[in-house]
Amino acid sequence: MTIQLELPEQLEQGITRAAAHAGMSVQDYVLRVLTADQDAAGGSRQARIERAGALARTSYQAWTAAGRPESGTMTMDEVFG
Repeated sequence: MTIQLELPEQLEQGITRAAAHAGMSVQDYVLRVLTADQDAAGGSRQARIERAGALARTSYQAWTAAGRPESGTMTMDEVFG
């Protein structure tokens, strides 16, 4: 199956750098990242908790990078204990 995605430039650059650092093609790198994510999603409770934390951190970083306010919000520790 072939899927084409349009990625934000910053994400594309990060993926390209990470793949090069790992000595892999971008396609192989993305495939391994997605496979690891799927394994974590169906894995142990701890693996699912760590995956949820990683997804939450990514969403938070995107929120603040877009210039959205942080004042009056809860910290990650308040949300996830």
